[in-house]
Amino acid sequence: MRFLKRYPLPILLLFVLFHTIWSFTGRSHSTRKPDLRLERIESFGMDTNQGNLLGVQPWMTPNDYSKEENFRNKIESYIETAQKRGFLNPKTIVVFPEYLGTWLVVAEEKESVVSASKIEEAMRTLVLSNVYSFVWNLFHAKGKDSVRDALFRMKSEKMASIYTRTFSELARKYKITIVAGSILLPEPSVVDGVLKVGNGALKNGSFVFSSDGRVVENSPLKIYPIEDEKPFVEAAPIADLKVSSVPAGIIGVLVCADSWFPEVYDTFKKQNVDFVLVPSYVAPDNAMAAVWKGYNGASNPKDVLTQDIDRITEGEAWLKYALGGRMSKSGATHGINVFLRGSLWDLGSDGETIWVKRSTAKTFPRIHGASIVNLWID
Repeated sequence: MRFLKRYPLPILLLFVLFHTIWSFTGRSHSTRKPDLRLERIESFGMDTNQGNLLGVQPWMTPNDYSKEENFRNKIESYIETAQKRGFLNPKTIVVFPEYLGTWLVVAEEKESVVSASKIEEAMRTLVLSNVYSFVWNLFHAKGKDSVRDALFRMKSEKMASIYTRTFSELARKYKITIVAGSILLPEPSVVDGVLKVGNGALKNGSFVFSSDGRVVENSPLKIYPIEDEKPFVEAAPIADLKVSSVPAGIIGVLVCADSWFPEVYDTFKKQNVDFVLVPSYVAPDNAMAAVWKGYNGASNPKDVLTQDIDRITEGEAWLKYALGGRMSKSGATHGINVFLRGSLWDLGSDGETIWVKRSTAKTFPRIHGASIVNLWID
């Protein structure tokens, strides 16, 4: 969203004079066969009728977000593939990545938003196509970065609606538990099994859908936003971090960076967690091969070795200081960490699924595509 900083409010208001008619034309809502780009399907362990953790890393493109039908078809295609492989049962927990729902911000927008090569161009068009709503939300923004706040706030009801319908219907249809990946919404809450959008600050939440289609009340909100998120994403208190009971056992969900902090595992241990699930997003391309610079958005915990900073890679740090290296402190027996991948304008993406079984952690060589990784619980 860097481009938005170049356009202060007075200039945006001037655009109204030239784009009132233009802003309501040029929308395209074509439906295409989903491009799964599924390059990896792996399964570990044996089915002992205790359930499984199914990590789905979809390959997402802007067109997948342009229309509700496209989004639904893309997500369901991965679930259908898993079903054909025999990976689905009433105790299955499917985990999708961080920010999977956030790019629904472009739903029902112009073709030029979807086809733009750069995120700055896409978001500029999005703002100009909704300039009156954007300006109204700009005055109601809560974050320090009011521009980015307003951008997501103005589309939040539509985003939440598509996200909720998609995952609620799929969880109910396949009779599974879904950790739906995260979505950026203003003051989200769960009331009587329904996801609600409020008027407060934007928060990054990963909502859990039970097999009856209801949203689980203890779905988590991100506790430790990274530096890029802090200007427009409000942190949730760690006191709100709670586990949830599903058919396979007791799950704890950590949104991306939250999985790096020792205190969240202590919190889960006190609540007798069985499984820890982590939806993540890492950018840009090849980020995991870069030299690790230490914690992003917070001070390094006391147990971090100073000699690791500027020496090991980002990927090695994920294995050592996030789920792979910390889950045992929670008492959980199994865990899985998935990353959002795709061609989303020029944002880039990196990361491969990490699964943990007791004292063993495993990841995979980098691929330029989607993956499904199944871990049987035993």
